[in-house]
Amino acid sequence: MIKVVHMNEVSELEYEQFFKEGHAKDQKPQEEWAKEHGYFLELEGQRIGYFVLYPVKDGVWLRKLLMKEQANPALIIMTFEWISEYAQRVGYEKLFAHVDDPNRETLFEMNHFKESAQSPYPEANLDGKWYEKLLIVNAE
Repeated sequence: MIKVVHMNEVSELEYEQFFKEGHAKDQKPQEEWAKEHGYFLELEGQRIGYFVLYPVKDGVWLRKLLMKEQANPALIIMTFEWISEYAQRVGYEKLFAHVDDPNRETLFEMNHFKESAQSPYPEANLDGKWYEKLLIVNAE
């Protein structure tokens, strides 16, 4: 079972430890927003990933995603689904992602993201493309 754990539920030592192990090594975010809006993904009691859901106009931005185990493609695809489900559960209607590497665009498209016509966070002034995923669809 997957569990999402907010950073305020994690000790500084646990936070540091995650970024000393595996593929996330030496990728520890230094920005304050990374802790304020950061989460760990736990699968069967093991921390497998870290992500940031940064609130923006009209939704939330998947601002960072780091996985310990990047060799398993199915796990990466499931991670996008778990993050989407969590964002929807806490009330967001859209999940945005910024892609600056054309090789990753297919990954987002496979996970039901569509290219966005505009940036949800223009202040960032980033090169690349924005993608969005609609999280809440009313069938009525």
